[in-house]
Amino acid sequence: MSRRPYVRPMKRTWYKDHPFYRTYMIREATCVFDALYSINLFFGILQLTRGEDAWESWLSFQANPLMILFTVVTLGMTLFHAVTYFGMTPRVLPQQIRKKVADTVVNKLMYAGLAGVSVIIFAATVLF
Repeated sequence: MSRRPYVRPMKRTWYKDHPFYRTYMIREATCVFDALYSINLFFGILQLTRGEDAWESWLSFQANPLMILFTVVTLGMTLFHAVTYFGMTPRVLPQQIRKKVADTVVNKLMYAGLAGVSVIIFAATVLF
């Protein structure tokens, strides 16, 4: 005789009932845009290896208004993901670290790191 385990009923739209879960699902959905953009960049690298004509074709495709819109939307989604990640990080640190360093210090250090890396990438783009 087998007994069936209890399975708690759950609606498919469970995340819509609470604002925290709604924001969480939006945050996780932003990764789809990042994945698609990464595939686009990978395809660009493949075109670069195939020669100058293929590379120019890919570059002209990137100048398409829809691709520019996709890039801008992806940038916005990535910034949303980063801001929510930076806000969450101090809360998930081990208690030993949280007692020694204030949450605001951790947040400011993360934003400073992001700004530093962005400046380095921008400088490398402009100089080379």
